[in-house]
Amino acid sequence: MMKKHLAVLAATAVLGVTSAFAANPFSDVTPQDWAYQAVAQLASQGIVNGYPDGTFKGQQNITRYEMAQMVAKALVHQDRVDAEQNAIINRLANEFSAELNNLGVRVAALENKVGNFKFTGDARLKFTGTEKETNTFEVLDKPNADGELIEPKTVKKSKFDYRGRVQFAATVNENTKAVVRLTASKEFGAAGNPETAIDRVYVQHNFGKQLTATAGRHDVTIGAGLTYDDVLEGATVMAGKDSLNVAVVYGYAPELKYNAVVGSTKDKPGTDFKEISLYADNQKDNAQLAIFQLNGMVGKNVKLGGFYTKVNGVKAVDAVNFALGGEGALPEKVSKDLAKKSLDFYGFNAKAMLGSKVTVDGEFAKFKDIKHSNAWTAGIAYGDYNMKKQGTWMVKAQYVNLDTLAPVFSSTFWTPYNQNFKTWAVSSKYAVANNVGLAAYSTINAKDKDGNSVADYYRAELNYNF
Repeated sequence: MMKKHLAVLAATAVLGVTSAFAANPFSDVTPQDWAYQAVAQLASQGIVNGYPDGTFKGQQNITRYEMAQMVAKALVHQDRVDAEQNAIINRLANEFSAELNNLGVRVAALENKVGNFKFTGDARLKFTGTEKETNTFEVLDKPNADGELIEPKTVKKSKFDYRGRVQFAATVNENTKAVVRLTASKEFGAAGNPETAIDRVYVQHNFGKQLTATAGRHDVTIGAGLTYDDVLEGATVMAGKDSLNVAVVYGYAPELKYNAVVGSTKDKPGTDFKEISLYADNQKDNAQLAIFQLNGMVGKNVKLGGFYTKVNGVKAVDAVNFALGGEGALPEKVSKDLAKKSLDFYGFNAKAMLGSKVTVDGEFAKFKDIKHSNAWTAGIAYGDYNMKKQGTWMVKAQYVNLDTLAPVFSSTFWTPYNQNFKTWAVSSKYAVANNVGLAAYSTINAKDKDGNSVADYYRAELNYNF
C-alpha cells in the first residue's frame, strides 16, 4: 500500500497537479530554514527534481505542501542514497509528516518504512574469445603412430553466454535494509538448465549520518579494484563521506584465486594458463582477510586511495609454489624462508578528471614480503558514458603489467589473466537506449613477463538494467 501511495503521488507530481497546495496557500518555508537548505542539497545531488517542470527555484519561499511533495519524491528513491542523504530524508519526513499524511503518505511511527519492498536487476548477453589458445600441457608428450610427438594445434576458442540477476531489498526500518540477490547463467547451447544461485545475502544498517555497517555475503572492492572486486562473506564498516572515508572489512573471499598465464615457448607452443582457488572447502582452512582502506578527494577532480590487506590462513610458500609449477617447485631453502612470510598486500590508486570528458587513472599493488609481485595499471578515458542516458559513450586505453606473483585475484579489470601477464587494452561503451549498454574490449600484443606471446582476448556484451 505504501508503494501505491508513493506511485500515485509521483504520478501526480509529473502531471503537475497542484490542487493539494490550495489547502495551505501561505509560503511558510523560507530559504533560511534548515528544511529548505536540506531539500536544495538533495536537489543538487539529483535525489529530487523540485517542481513538476524539473527545476528547484532557489531563493524563493515555498509552501509546506510544496516541500512535502518534494520530500515524498525523495522517499521514493530512498533505497538509492547514501547514509548522509538517508538521514536528511528521514528528518524531512518527520518534519513534514502531517503534510505527507494529507498527501496519502503515512510516516507516523515509521509506517512508511517498515515492510517496504523493492526489486531491481540486470541481464547480460556476452561473447568472449581468444585469438588462439592451445592446451599444450595435455598434448606435448603424446606420440603418434610413428612414435613422434604430436604437434599441438592452434585453435580459436569462443563462448557466448547469458546471465540474469534479480535483487530483492526489504526496508526493515528507517536505517536498516535486508538484501537478497538471485543469479542465473548459462552458455548458449550447453547441456542442462541455467546455473542458479543466491549469490548475495546481507543486512545493511546506518548509524547516524556517516557510519554504515554491512554484514553477510556482499560486494567488496579492495582499492580501485585491481586486486579484488567481488563477493566477501563477512562484515564491512564504512565511515565518512566521498570527500574522506575509511573502511574496515573482515571476512572470507570466495573468489580468492590465482590465474597465471604461460605464453608460447619453443618447448610449449601456444598459450596456456594455470588456475587455483585459495578458498578451501573447510572453513578452518580458509584465508581470512582484514582490509583497511582510506579514500578521499583532493579538490573537486582528484580522488586518491590506499589500502592494506592482512591475509591469515594461507602460507606464502603455497602460493609461490603454485605460481612456479606446483608443490616442490621451490628449492628447500627458499621454501623454508617463504614459510615464515605472509601474503599481506597493499596498494595505492588515483583518478583525476581533466576537463569534462577526460579521465586518467592508475593503481599499484604488491605483496609486502614477496619479490616479483608488483601489479600496476594506468589508463586514459574519453567520454561521458552513463548507461541510464541514451547516446552517451566512452573509449579507454589502458596498460596492465602483472608480475609472476602479483596479488591479483578477481579484478575489476576485464583482462583474462592475473599473474605473469602484460598487455595494452582498449575498451569502449555506448548507451544504445536508456538503461541499455553495449561494450567491447580487446587486448593488444599481450605477452607473459618473459616476453612470450599470449593469445589476445576479446569480449563484447549487451547489458540491460531494470
